[in-house]
Amino acid sequence: MFLKSQPNKIFYGWWIALTALAVNAILSGPTYGATGLWIDSLERDFGWARGQLSWAFSLGQLEGSIAAPIVGYLIDRYGGKKIAISGAFVGALGYVLLSATQPFSPTDTGWNDPLIFYLAYLVIMLGSTLGAWIPMTVIINNWFDKKRSLAMSIGGLGFSVGTFAIVPLIALLVLPENLGWRLTAVLIALIFLLVPILIWKSVKNSPEDIGEIPDGLQNKKRQGYELLSGEDNNEGFTIGEAIREKSFWYISIGHGASAMLTSTMMVHLILAFKNQGLTIEIAALIWGISMGIGGISQLLGGIIGDKVTKRYALFFFGCLQAIGVALAVTVTSIWSALIFATIYGMGFGARAPITTAMRGEYFGRKSFGKIMGISAIIMMIMTMIGPVIAGTLFDRQQDYTTAFVSMAILGAFGSIAFLFAKKPIHPAQRSTNH
Repeated sequence: MFLKSQPNKIFYGWWIALTALAVNAILSGPTYGATGLWIDSLERDFGWARGQLSWAFSLGQLEGSIAAPIVGYLIDRYGGKKIAISGAFVGALGYVLLSATQPFSPTDTGWNDPLIFYLAYLVIMLGSTLGAWIPMTVIINNWFDKKRSLAMSIGGLGFSVGTFAIVPLIALLVLPENLGWRLTAVLIALIFLLVPILIWKSVKNSPEDIGEIPDGLQNKKRQGYELLSGEDNNEGFTIGEAIREKSFWYISIGHGASAMLTSTMMVHLILAFKNQGLTIEIAALIWGISMGIGGISQLLGGIIGDKVTKRYALFFFGCLQAIGVALAVTVTSIWSALIFATIYGMGFGARAPITTAMRGEYFGRKSFGKIMGISAIIMMIMTMIGPVIAGTLFDRQQDYTTAFVSMAILGAFGSIAFLFAKKPIHPAQRSTNH
């Protein structure tokens, strides 16, 4: 039975965006937003160094850079819905493994002592790669054209909402006098098992599956839509055509630079604030607040991204995010922490949906899963490097100043790449013009 757009009926794509928000919140909040809390718990129980523990996150990112192109291929072949469901189950298994973390050898204090933690985080982050950002983004891209940035911003709110709502709660649960980190990991695994039900009931891979077209335009406008959006070019670029465009690589570098800042904050911000005099609970709360501000800013970014030139907006918000990272080293009180949260949250949040929507606008729907997967390689390599460098510098200096300021400078320079990412002309149109 096909659902048709009606004047007073909400376009189903908006329900898809809201479902993506919920899935991203549940899967990414404990995995990415709470990374510092898991590291703090293991540092407290086993005495492992932060640089050593940071490798778990970075190895997960390396795994993600290898898996992302494969995930993109699987999404384009089997649909994002099935892949996302499998990711939730894999993530649940990872948290069960996390709950069983203990020293690999009671007499060994080498780099491989947290081997079980490394393995657990590899599985957890594989689950996130399969279940959260990439498949949900591909599905949203299928459903929207004119309102793509706004829809991406709603779906992308998941990380911010998850961090804002879940991380402060996890900070309380992992305390030894409460559940402790092991039982908290088991609880998260059980919650993850509910996500496949949500995806199965709510998600449709594309509007065509229920007789719709992107943005819910009426069928009488279908022909006009196809001509306007370039869908007559077989729905956009192939992966081979996309990677031959300079703009593909400029976007990947700019996105990677911003994501490097995000991953460094994910792993180390709570730990840095604790080192600078805040309690772990307050540090987690401030991180959650910054992501809450980021969530509001994501909606703003979605609106801005549909109205202005995306590459200029990305340069501005990328630099704003970098300024926030540099300000993090000045935080010694709740008030200075709130200043950080506001600036960083605005930069991070507004940038996120515009970056993803830009790829959809430039390259279309045809091979968007593969395009996301390949472009994620650069992003994940950069996100892998940042936390390890920051952790290593802290272990040497017992201070995050050098690490955070260096990352901020690199992030700002990386954002310049967006300025060069001009919209490519489809090869079919170039051959026609010549």
